[in-house]
Amino acid sequence: MSSEILIVDDNADIRNIINELIIDAGYKTRLAANYNQALAEIDKKLPDVAILDVKLDKGDNDGIELLSHIKSKDKDVPVIIISGHASIEMAVKSLHEGAFEFIEKPFDQERLLNFVKRAVENFNLKKQNRDYESKLFSSYELIGDSKNILNIQNQVEKISVTESRVFY
Repeated sequence: MSSEILIVDDNADIRNIINELIIDAGYKTRLAANYNQALAEIDKKLPDVAILDVKLDKGDNDGIELLSHIKSKDKDVPVIIISGHASIEMAVKSLHEGAFEFIEKPFDQERLLNFVKRAVENFNLKKQNRDYESKLFSSYELIGDSKNILNIQNQVEKISVTESRVFY
């Protein structure tokens, strides 16, 4: 299954360049041209990775607000922040808010693709880890019919009716 990348930039040329680059790399894309479209896309379905411009139509920190919105829904979704008006303060703020990477415009296409590839790998590994943890902690069935196993199962059934988290 191909990962889905949300691209948010109010500049149509940049949005289309990033879109073609990401599609050529084998990923699916969704596009948003402004803050409200991006919010609707995020609320409709979280992407696997988001590429957000900082300054959109609403104000100077639209991308940072969208980053916070995504992180409130799922902290594991990697977000790459791009900006043509970057400052050290803006980069630090976005990374502090949970951005996966921060890149300045004009950006090197290979560098952006490398960030996207790493972000997708990161997301997939975190998702796989969650799946393993849920399987590990929800499947504790004892198998066997030896005398010892049946004795353990009997003891577990006797104590499992209590609400206590500590047994002596």
